[in-house]
Amino acid sequence: MKTFFNDLAEKIEQAVKKDMEQIRKEIGKEKIYAVALVTDSDYITLFLALNTYEYMRKKDTEYLEMLHDHLSEEDIKNVKEGTASLTKWTPAEWGYSDGKNSHLVEINKLLYDKEEANSKEYEKHITLFFEAVTSAFKNLIMKKTFGNNPDEITYFISMSDDEKTYEIEDFSAKLLNSESVCQAFLKRKPSEGSYTFKC
Repeated sequence: MKTFFNDLAEKIEQAVKKDMEQIRKEIGKEKIYAVALVTDSDYITLFLALNTYEYMRKKDTEYLEMLHDHLSEEDIKNVKEGTASLTKWTPAEWGYSDGKNSHLVEINKLLYDKEEANSKEYEKHITLFFEAVTSAFKNLIMKKTFGNNPDEITYFISMSDDEKTYEIEDFSAKLLNSESVCQAFLKRKPSEGSYTFKC
């Protein structure tokens, strides 16, 4: 199992590099502020999500119309002024991803097959999964795959629809970012009953 996950780290890195070539064309001149590798609660899928300030503002405008009656006047004002966001740290709401024909889809097939062959054994080695993803992510950041100035972007690993999501995001953010970037990210949690994240 250890060999599988060691090899997986290299495969993830290569897949993300190739997928980023296509994503960069879509993003154009927009400014990336966040990149996440997102898995599921069974640890058998992995997708790349990125967002730009431009897409965030566009999405926030759409959500303001839908949620207007559920937000305080202060929240509405802050979102309109750009000092708060409704979507900033939610990868499912971001504008850019690797897509169905991506190279990361091949990684998902490997993960699915490995888990399907022996689910109990696979479950015992989830730490190795996270080590592989983190190792690949660190190398991609170091090689400036997402941008020339890593401190302008926040990196983290996320999980779709799971109670462990915040814990995984916080822990991975500490491993992948500088202290200042990490501290800003750790303050992101919305207060109870609020949809907004302070920028």
